[in-house]
Order: sequence, then C-alpha cells, then structure tokens
Amino acid sequence: MHRSGNGAKFFYPQSNWLKDTLREPFRLVEPSDVAYREACARFEFLASLIAMDTDNDFLSYPWAGEFFIDSTWGYDNNGLAAVIEAKLTDTWPLLRAGAFGGELLRAQKALTALTEWRGKHDRTW
Repeated sequence: MHRSGNGAKFFYPQSNWLKDTLREPFRLVEPSDVAYREACARFEFLASLIAMDTDNDFLSYPWAGEFFIDSTWGYDNNGLAAVIEAKLTDTWPLLRAGAFGGELLRAQKALTALTEWRGKHDRTW
C-alpha cells in the first residue's frame, strides 16, 4: 500500500500514487496544485462513469479513487458529483465525442449506478 510521508495509510492508494507520480510531468500543463488535484478527481469520476456504462452488473465496477471521499464527492448537492450531474446535457462535450454512445440517458444511468455503488460500498475503515 502506498503510504503517506508520515506513515499513514491512504483510503485509495492507487489514486494517490497516480496523482503523485504524474504531478511533475503535468506541472507545465497545470501549474496550480489545487487545479491539478481537482482535475485528477474529475478524471477518476469520469473514468468511473464510463466504467459504469454497462448492463452487466459483474462488469460495472468504478475506478475507486479519492473522488469518493465525502469532501470531494460533496454534500447536499455541493461538490464534484453535483458539478458533473449539472453538466449532463445533450451538449456535454463527452457525449458529443461519443461517450455513452452519445446518449444522455445512458450517461444519466451511469451516474445513478455510480452513486448507488458508492452508497453500497462506502468505505468502512
């Protein structure tokens, strides 16, 4: 498990490892550490949405990452989940690029599945 500098364990070590490993190569693209962390969380969220776009329950498994942490996911329609949900329209660039077969309903269904998965698999450690 990827450990923090003080020896503590991360809830999502793969998420933290990837974010740390890619920080320097992406510093020229995004110099702000805050904006970079937000972009990483958005990437994990969107990758998870795409992973949940299946009718096979066995295959619907998100990219579990730090975006699942309450402070990022959000409370009471504030946070990343609410931001992504608000962007789910027919003109959403990801849909226009062909994700979810270009179908808004599929994207909304994937968001519902991701939200339900998070509710069922809330971290217990």
